[in-house]
Amino acid sequence: MHTIISQPASRADFKTVKRIDGYEAIKTDYPIYLTDESKLVSTDANHLFIPRDEAELVAVIQAMSAQSIPITIAGSRTGLVGGSVPACGAIVSLERFDRVESLFFDEDHQEWVLRAGAYVSLKSLEAMLKSKRFPDLEKTEDASVRRSYERFKADADTYLYPPDPTEMSASLGGSVVTNASGARTFRFGATRNWVRGLRVVLANGEFIDIPRGKYFASEEGTFEIVNTAGERRTLTIPDYRLPETKCAAGFFTAPGMDLIDLFIGSEGVLGIVTQVDVALIKSEPKISIVQFLEDDYQAVRLTASLRSDQRIKLDFLEFYSGNALNLLRRVQAEAPSTVNMPPIPDEARSALFFELNYDSQSNNDHLVLLQEIIRQHGADPALSWAAHEPRELERFKVFRHLLPETVNSIIAERKKSIPKLHKLGTDLAVPDDHLMDIWTHYQENCDALNLEWVAFGHIGNNHIHVNILPRSIEELNQGLELYQLFAQKAVEWGGAVSAEHGIGKIKQNFLALMFTPEQISQMQHVKAVFDPDYLLNPGDLFPCEVCA
Repeated sequence: MHTIISQPASRADFKTVKRIDGYEAIKTDYPIYLTDESKLVSTDANHLFIPRDEAELVAVIQAMSAQSIPITIAGSRTGLVGGSVPACGAIVSLERFDRVESLFFDEDHQEWVLRAGAYVSLKSLEAMLKSKRFPDLEKTEDASVRRSYERFKADADTYLYPPDPTEMSASLGGSVVTNASGARTFRFGATRNWVRGLRVVLANGEFIDIPRGKYFASEEGTFEIVNTAGERRTLTIPDYRLPETKCAAGFFTAPGMDLIDLFIGSEGVLGIVTQVDVALIKSEPKISIVQFLEDDYQAVRLTASLRSDQRIKLDFLEFYSGNALNLLRRVQAEAPSTVNMPPIPDEARSALFFELNYDSQSNNDHLVLLQEIIRQHGADPALSWAAHEPRELERFKVFRHLLPETVNSIIAERKKSIPKLHKLGTDLAVPDDHLMDIWTHYQENCDALNLEWVAFGHIGNNHIHVNILPRSIEELNQGLELYQLFAQKAVEWGGAVSAEHGIGKIKQNFLALMFTPEQISQMQHVKAVFDPDYLLNPGDLFPCEVCA
């Protein structure tokens, strides 16, 4: 059994921490901390703390723990399941944990690793990597860090952080605790694959540094956790088997697992991630292609062929349903500059969007093969858009993100007259052999009720986002019933009730579709080892008891 000993953290004077007390004061002057992108709004939060560093964070944790006041951790608040919306108690914002600490080359694994605070945004990280300029490292007085940084700048290659969540304003720490994924997950996997180390502050104010490859579960599936007082707790990992799909539901578990993977995707209920080490890869020239098709079923069949041919290495494989293209056509007609792309062809009734390596100086045989596969499915490679120049690639990326933004704006407008309306977006994934089944299920049921809906997203991972746009409360209720039906079918076919957004506060009823009461109890026992009083992120994953 591996023993993990937590360490005492530095502690500042609690009185120096920036704080706002009282729900009305927070609501009036700091309302953004009471909600996230799910649009769930807190009605009960009595304190807001904005610590400057880990010492002040620890002071807050210990002060709140002494008073049995729960803490909800807030990062960039880009989540879609209400995870950072406080159920009660205190909010602790990590917005000052925004420094890049170092860049170093891991000789053992022959890769560059970046170490950064939890609040560093994915967008700023992308920009710094492209420019190879890191303001925090330019000012460092640490000679070792400086030498490593200079070596990085002198490297002839440029680098990127592979995970590509749709919401690039998300924070690095938030993406870790949700095991965020996105389009490039198709080739590179989710965030978990790229995390090399974590620093986690626990509910008792102590911390653990967890490098990947150091702590592994015993043959019995246990770890031993020891605090600075010498108190020992045995952590037994859950014994359920996760689906063979993208999955962001429940705690990760596997025989002999690495401890670091328990915290990745744990939704912040086990500890507070303050610092993250992530691996980088070399950037390569790319070509983006939008291939227009005759219908959605042709898109599903073509997906299966592209996915199974190992000679083609797509970075991502994304989907636009026919009704999604129709919605974008409306936007093009009303505001052409918003789309900033050529007119969508009239004959296009569906589309796949993919990206792959491209070398302008070579024959690119893989592109020839790609065109052959497209023709085999009755589609015309000429009926497509393609781009490989950096500026054009950025236009394609904006286009890829335009559809969810358009859906959100439509719902926002409808809420003005029907405030209780909200978008319904699925986050389900199924194994490869059930992609056609789940798509048929989606289409037939939505059309049978004459709902307004569009579908898009990560078809390469069998993870299509069906967005229902209700026009009335009746349609909202119909959509909610459908979503429950869709989730049940996904589980029946061996899939996950959440592929990338997590459970949070909003989807707890779905967790019970995928896991038995005993399995959920196993998760709760894991939480109790690290947070016996259930004071961290109450109401996330599990029902809130301390706020009752």
